[in-house]
Amino acid sequence: MTSGRQRRRVVPDFMAAAKLAVPEQINVERTTLVSVAPEVVPDALDPPGVHLVNLLKEGPLSVYECAAHLGLPYCVVRLLVAGLAASGTLLTRDPPRADGPDLEILELVLSGLRAL
Repeated sequence: MTSGRQRRRVVPDFMAAAKLAVPEQINVERTTLVSVAPEVVPDALDPPGVHLVNLLKEGPLSVYECAAHLGLPYCVVRLLVAGLAASGTLLTRDPPRADGPDLEILELVLSGLRAL
């Protein structure tokens, strides 16, 4: 006798439809900047890839920003970006590193807080 519950798919429908080959090493994080490679034809992509490429036509975005604009979970967009980057459709790069805070200013703030 089977229970009334249906078995859920392990892979969500929107990921199964994308038919992506996910690389073994995924070097895509939340702050990774993503841009479209030159001469990419978005018509040859699946619908999730087309939406992502169209979003990135105006300029590079972080993976987290792409997830917010597409309304998809971060982990899904991360896999989508990794697969498209492995195929050469998207280019990824780490965000520029910000310089650390000025220690003199921090010490002045700390001494001001202590004076309160």
